[in-house]
Amino acid sequence: MQVLTSRDLSELYDGPFKDYREEAWAIDWRRSYADQIRRVRAADRPTWCAPAFQQMLWDTAAVSRIGPGQSVTVVGAYTDRELADRLFDARDMLESVPVEARGAKLQALYDEVLEWVYPLYTPRRPKARLVRLLAAMFPRDMTCLMDAARVPGVQRLLGTSRAPGDFVAQHPMLRSRIREIVGSDDSVEAQVDQSIFAWFLWQTQVDRQDEGAVPVQPLNREANALPPLSLLPAHAQRRSLACVRDNIGLLMAMVREAEQGITREDLVGVILTEATQLNASSAANIISQAMGGLGLIRLDGNAYRPTERGQELLNAGDPAPVLRAPLVGRVFGMGHLLLMINRESAKLRPTDAARKLQDLVPTWTSTLPGSHILAWARLTGLVQLDESPGGGRLVLTDEGADYLAALPEDFEDRWRIEPAAGADLDDGAARTEPSSSRDRVSAYSVADIVAEGCFLSESEVEAAVGLVRRKKNLILQGPPGTGKTWLAKRIGYALIGASDPDRLMAVQFQPSLSYEDFVRGWRPDGQGGLALADGAFLDAVAAARDDPKRPFVIVIEEINRGNPAQILGELLTLIEDTKRSPQEALRLAYPRTLDERIHIPENLYLIGTMNLADRSLALVDLALRRRFAFLTLRPQLGPAWRSWCGEQGAPPEFLDGVANRLLALNRTIEEDRTLGSQFQIGHSFVTPMTAPGPSAQAWHDWYRTLVETEIGPLLFEYWYDDIAQAEAQVANLQF
Repeated sequence: MQVLTSRDLSELYDGPFKDYREEAWAIDWRRSYADQIRRVRAADRPTWCAPAFQQMLWDTAAVSRIGPGQSVTVVGAYTDRELADRLFDARDMLESVPVEARGAKLQALYDEVLEWVYPLYTPRRPKARLVRLLAAMFPRDMTCLMDAARVPGVQRLLGTSRAPGDFVAQHPMLRSRIREIVGSDDSVEAQVDQSIFAWFLWQTQVDRQDEGAVPVQPLNREANALPPLSLLPAHAQRRSLACVRDNIGLLMAMVREAEQGITREDLVGVILTEATQLNASSAANIISQAMGGLGLIRLDGNAYRPTERGQELLNAGDPAPVLRAPLVGRVFGMGHLLLMINRESAKLRPTDAARKLQDLVPTWTSTLPGSHILAWARLTGLVQLDESPGGGRLVLTDEGADYLAALPEDFEDRWRIEPAAGADLDDGAARTEPSSSRDRVSAYSVADIVAEGCFLSESEVEAAVGLVRRKKNLILQGPPGTGKTWLAKRIGYALIGASDPDRLMAVQFQPSLSYEDFVRGWRPDGQGGLALADGAFLDAVAAARDDPKRPFVIVIEEINRGNPAQILGELLTLIEDTKRSPQEALRLAYPRTLDERIHIPENLYLIGTMNLADRSLALVDLALRRRFAFLTLRPQLGPAWRSWCGEQGAPPEFLDGVANRLLALNRTIEEDRTLGSQFQIGHSFVTPMTAPGPSAQAWHDWYRTLVETEIGPLLFEYWYDDIAQAEAQVANLQF
């Protein structure tokens, strides 16, 4: 979409728009609109303040229809004499005010009246009604664009700069530009036509359905506040959309850098600079998110450039309204989430919603994709958490309710993932009919851990499961490559008694993680404010509390990479096995209510992993050590390892050679005063998940590459001040 020249706009106004406004329906609309303006301008104070006139002022649809807001009434405001007087006095407030200052005055009046009537007279903000009212009161300064989502596109088309303030503040600049092009608006009819011209521009020049979108909304010829929505068919929608920290800021940085064109390599650099927690692989997912997921950038030759939506994102004062439509229209599950929450308003917890979303896609094996969808919905202000006592339940925002109303009535019937379609697009798993996540789990025990390749004995694994069951909290520590994360998750499943991903949450601590991320903190609410949001830990607490008969597990990878005492805060006390009761409940740093108290249920278990070889990590403080049991894992190159590799086809003489070389290396590491046993090389390095090939030579080639690309670089890191020793040890490893 290009900025239209004055000539382009003039030709549109005198040509297609002239034909548009002369159609029978448009003549009726223009007449009703003009009559409304005359009534509003002619009323004296007694007439204006009469309840019947106030009802007409708020409810008449002469200026525009208001779509989903039709059910939002302000009946109590009809008899509010003070409010009526305030509106009457404001009617002439823009006389002699320069155009650049008019937007601020209109925005201030809009904000004031909205705060006056909500929530006193209505449970939802009557934004569209109020914009319609202002359009009748200020016909030379307002257009009939009823919502924030439509204004940026028309602004860009007209080439007007953004005024300070929200979307209402932009209207006078739009009208000024139109007046500059098409001429004076001294008559009421001219004022109406120039207001409607803004709607015509949006409808004919800005509003574009995404390629492949399904027509779901009837053509709305007259202005309305129904959110513009372009719905891709279910099979074309994005299956999941990861949500990372400050994701919207990251997307805006990407689009901004792409304005002059940017290569993929440079775009990856932007992502890694803006989001230091990501790596190159994650950056590729973020690029895919910005392209196919949200349609913000496109590939033009070898360079990425913004789409029209991407430009709108940059021009919008608040990016959330720009992102809501593509999230609902292009991401599978977002529309379903709105419907779920509407049916069970203030009843669903985030974990419940994520579980219900998981059941919609046959190949989703965990609640993580659903959690990401929910995170986006909260980030863009479509849903929020109920702030009432005992809150933490999901409710729709006004914007979420608007997009819900824009969905077709048969949405849930038509937007479904059939098993075959899901298999093609995801991981190949299919099933004959939908089932709950509980139906997908299977029983799991210590014997399964051993059968899957654990090189500890069954009695040792049983002891570990018993330890976490008794202590509630366990940390697996050891050198790199000893299978800590692999075993932690399986111990969790054995404790649960089933391979149920809904009851096992895996997280990773890292240096920038905070209490506000993991437990609870203030987050942007998508409406320019902040709202309390629970983190992963409290989500797990809620899930365990709601289902007290079954165990739940949190696996914390690299627990000492963050600052556990800071991240857990007062919960460091509550996780202790002797304090798992309501009597020990504490008030959180950010309580939802003054009397809110939190305790950790007895059926929630914590399993952490700790890499002892990382020189960058500080010692774990004694308070944490007292609350966890510790189990040290060591390299396992005995009979169990040999048996596993032998079943994969490894020659016995090859296994002898690998074991002897690795054992010799580990003795050297253990005896080195600057290193020690915590730096030994674990068996995972030399345990392939699948056979590298059918021949002995394939195993030798695999091992040689392994030494060169994985073990060798680690040894050079160990002996960074003694390169000769590192080279000698690498040479000793080779056959």
